[in-house]
Amino acid sequence: MKKPLNITQYKPCTTKVLPWPDIESFYENLRKHGWQIDPLIQLVRHIITTKLCDRLFAYTSIDKLVVGIYDPMEWNREALHIEFDGPTQKWFFKYYPKPQEPVEFERKYPAAKGIEKFENFIKMLKW
Repeated sequence: MKKPLNITQYKPCTTKVLPWPDIESFYENLRKHGWQIDPLIQLVRHIITTKLCDRLFAYTSIDKLVVGIYDPMEWNREALHIEFDGPTQKWFFKYYPKPQEPVEFERKYPAAKGIEKFENFIKMLKW
């Protein structure tokens, strides 16, 4: 007889991270196709030039950048989801601490504050 499925049992769903230069190229290509994402490209370049890329991992979901400290990554475990909305020129940050728990941190910022707020977040979490 089969055991009933325990729906509360968590099964991690991981994804492969991308090299930071590939992420930069991906967003550059979106910009060439009319996407207004210069601040997102600047953030990725900041991560590369400050060597945060040596300890942070990421993957993309079109205009969303998901950053974390594990390779491979789970979309909802110690992951910062960053979106930049070109038309409104606003950043959206959401931090998922653990699976099956609510978002711990959710903020909206103007375009000029993205890198500053990202740096503050990294320091706050001691990443």
